[in-house]
Amino acid sequence: MHINETAAQIDEINRRYAEIYGFERTSDWLMLKVQEELGELADAYLGMTGRQRDKGQGAGGGADARERFALELADAAGLLMALAHNEGVDLERAIDAKWLVWNRREHQRDEDLTDEERAMPGETYRQSD
Repeated sequence: MHINETAAQIDEINRRYAEIYGFERTSDWLMLKVQEELGELADAYLGMTGRQRDKGQGAGGGADARERFALELADAAGLLMALAHNEGVDLERAIDAKWLVWNRREHQRDEDLTDEERAMPGETYRQSD
């Protein structure tokens, strides 16, 4: 995976965005932006699936609506990645520990796992880069 590299790039782009528009980019600002983008993602999904009025943004499942949904999904994911990088989270390890570990499991209960079935070793949270 190259998630940490991508997260670092997105975080840097987001820092430049804040600099250009002249506001303080804090962790709580990032968290609020994630929430804002999730709202926009939900709006795009509703439009794509034809469950809201046509706002002139490509409602009803057409190609424009699917493109808007994809871009809003990228926006939300990107800000989540920027938040993770800003907070010192090793997303690759965290994703392995939360999701990818299931690909290695023969046993479902944590106490029954072998060493090979466990999550990638190491901390998911770094104190600093």
